[in-house]
Parts: sequence; structure tokens; C-alpha cells
Amino acid sequence: MALRSKWTIRVEELRTSLRVGIYEHELEPQPILLSLRISGLAETSPRSLAECFDYEPICRWALDEWPLSPHTPLLETRLNELIERVFNADKRIRDVWFGLYKTKTQAIPNTVFVGLERELTRRQFEEQQRTHMSLAAIAAPKKSRSDALPEFEEGVSSERAATNVRNI
Repeated sequence: MALRSKWTIRVEELRTSLRVGIYEHELEPQPILLSLRISGLAETSPRSLAECFDYEPICRWALDEWPLSPHTPLLETRLNELIERVFNADKRIRDVWFGLYKTKTQAIPNTVFVGLERELTRRQFEEQQRTHMSLAAIAAPKKSRSDALPEFEEGVSSERAATNVRNI
């Protein structure tokens, strides 16, 4: 087994644009700064990019694809999208820290930027994913027994209907 070390990717104030916010003018893309720190275990002496943490894919996504996503009112939603994207991209990632900042805000005009930061471990992320899945399963409409049975068509013999029920 190869020797592994903790490595950290750090990106400061990557400039992108997103549709996010509660005000009408925020329905259009607005300037956003993204800072991030992504840490995990990777090869101590990597010989190829595949053995490293590569910052380019997440930066390219943040610059090219993320800005195309539909509007959402909450910056928290955007942070959660980013967290999910990063943890799902590489199983070696152990913890992340992200900051998302609006640089032109009419609500707080006398600032350089205003935003949110979030830090999360893989364990916390996985626990949250399980909780979301459990809540979704609870919220999903349950099929009643009659929903599970095949529809009985007029004129279908009771023998054929009984065969349909047995085949469920």
C-alpha cells in the first residue's frame, strides 16, 4: 500500500456569477466570490495527476456550468450544491470549507462583500445525505394495497384478474 498524506486544495476569491437571492434584481446572474479549502488523503509522492487532488475540475464547473443553473433564493442552497458536488467527485476528500460571497449587494451597500461560509467533514455529509433520504422516503406518498394491484378492466374474467394479482 502506498504511503498517503493529507493534502489541501485552496482557492481564494474565484470570481463567478450566479442567480441567487431574494430580490427581483437577483434573478439575473450577479458577481459571486468563491473561496474553498478541500482536504483529504492522497499519495505522498504522486507520479501522476490521477494520484493528486485536482483543483481544476471544481474551478471549471464553478466558472462554466454552475452559472447556468436556475435561480434559487438562498445562498445556503448554493453552498449545499457545491458541497455535494465536491464530496461526490472524490471519495478521498475528508473535509471541506467553502465561502460564497456577494460583491454587489443593494441590501448591504457599504461592504466589500457579504456571504456565508460552511465547513463539513465527509462523515457529517454522509449523515446528512442519509437523513435527507430518510425524510424523502417518509414524505413520499405511500401506495395503498389497492394502488399496488393491477387495474381491473370491465369484461376481464375473474380468473384472469386473479392471475394478474398472483403475478405481482
